[in-house]
Amino acid sequence: MRGPIAVGVMAALLVVLLAGAGFVALALGRPGPAIPTPPPVAAAPTPAGPDTTPAPTATSGPAGSPSSTAAASPTPAASGPTTEPSPSSRPSEGPEVGLSVGDVAPRLTVPQLGGGGAEIDTAALAGKPVWVNFMATWCPPCVDELPVMERLQGQLGERMTIIVIDVREDQDRVASFMTALAVDLPVGLDMDGAAQQAWGAYALPVHYWIGPDGRVGGFLYGGAGPQQFIDGVHTVLPDASLAP
Repeated sequence: MRGPIAVGVMAALLVVLLAGAGFVALALGRPGPAIPTPPPVAAAPTPAGPDTTPAPTATSGPAGSPSSTAAASPTPAASGPTTEPSPSSRPSEGPEVGLSVGDVAPRLTVPQLGGGGAEIDTAALAGKPVWVNFMATWCPPCVDELPVMERLQGQLGERMTIIVIDVREDQDRVASFMTALAVDLPVGLDMDGAAQQAWGAYALPVHYWIGPDGRVGGFLYGGAGPQQFIDGVHTVLPDASLAP
């Protein structure tokens, strides 16, 4: 009896195991509930507004050339006496004293070459047109200009006085220079450069034409020819008859 009973029990256990395995397989193979996927979030539209893209910079030439907005460097004119304000700084003698056209010219007082202690003083020439020339013996244009100036002084006579101011050189050197040129004009010695500084005469030669009222009528920088000198004279003596 035990043999058949044992076989029956074993068979029953086998059926239970098979039934459990089938149940587990059924549970694993059944799909679970689907989880809904949320819809994608759209990016908010950017509100319309002014264009902030930098504008291209205008240029005057091919790539790499300077911008057309760059200021051009001024080039000194050499065609005649200047009637624009002088670029030099104004002295501090007073509100009207300066080197621009129409300003009262600074007073000029320097020792005179060969004058035995005499001075050249523009205050003593008040009421009369004056031509003031700053120069030096090492200045090539000065060598050419001084004979022309002396010739024009002969034509002007007493109507105008031409004064030559040598800058920062000793008396003997200047005397030898004027003798070699055979030029006879009154020469002042600005040995310490004080007059040069007061008159802004840094790029020699420099010419100033001062009217009988003591005001600047015109000025000229650099070497010049006879006609430019005549034009300068005419800024303070418009009726002067002069030959180049």
